[in-house]
Amino acid sequence: MQNYLNVLKKAVEKPPYPTANWGAMDFHNLLEHLKITFDMVFKDIQCYTATEKLPLQQAFLRSDKAMPRNYKTPMLPPHPLPHKFAGVPEAMAQLEKSHARYAKFWQDNPQAIVMHPIFGELGADLWAKFQIKHLNHHFAQFSLEEELNS
Repeated sequence: MQNYLNVLKKAVEKPPYPTANWGAMDFHNLLEHLKITFDMVFKDIQCYTATEKLPLQQAFLRSDKAMPRNYKTPMLPPHPLPHKFAGVPEAMAQLEKSHARYAKFWQDNPQAIVMHPIFGELGADLWAKFQIKHLNHHFAQFSLEEELNS
């Protein structure tokens, strides 16, 4: 995941910032949104998916299928949240802190099972698959995927 953060940090350091190919988020929203997904492991979150649908949802995580464009998650409003941090550099710094805390959590608790609001109870492996799938989705949204390979 560090490669993804390096690409984002590089984009932060070289304005103008990338713009979205779809959806309503700007680059600042993206950084704050990604921070939220790393912070989820520390929240008491309920799962919005019906129990009988969880095996299918988790099979999706294990697959090579991409997340659909314009997916609306049930726990977020239809429009981007207001910016929490004063600027893009601060949002990036906070994202990096959240990622470091997330990585340390899984390093210290490799057997932990943590609730995800869509995919249910996940261990470290499926949380990592979710994060990569989620990052790939937003990297495609902001045309950043080619930067991963450079």
